[in-house]
Amino acid sequence: MNEVREIDASEWETWRALRLRALREDPDAFASTLATALERDAQDGEAYWLGYFSRPGPALIAEVDGAPVGMARVVVEDGPAHLYSMWVAPEARGSGVGAHLITTGLDWLAAHHPGRTLRLEVVEANLPARRLCSRCGFAVVGPNPEDAAEIVMEHVPDR
Repeated sequence: MNEVREIDASEWETWRALRLRALREDPDAFASTLATALERDAQDGEAYWLGYFSRPGPALIAEVDGAPVGMARVVVEDGPAHLYSMWVAPEARGSGVGAHLITTGLDWLAAHHPGRTLRLEVVEANLPARRLCSRCGFAVVGPNPEDAAEIVMEHVPDR
């Protein structure tokens, strides 16, 4: 069974395990590195991971048969909301987990911030992720001015 649920800071260890696995298995998919995350983990421990829960918006975990296999973070601040830290474990790819994470984030945003645009950055060469985002209604806005390897995509809700 495929489920996506919102977690809070009390489940920071689940978030930590998924994030470290994502950085280890797919290092080219993120601006962050495993080395940096491990260094911050060693220095700040729990406080570092709790920081992921300090910004407004949900932290989402995807589970298949109770096992965590995906994650995404919707952050709502000024301007468009952002989708960060999106990742699906290799064994769950192609099963709808990624789309379920994105649509859950979009549904949350529509319920709590109607009409708000959701933006994300994706590595331009990551064609599977780009296709997934396109299927979920995201369109390419242009290159990411902060990272030449990435493009910006956004989902503008019907108004």
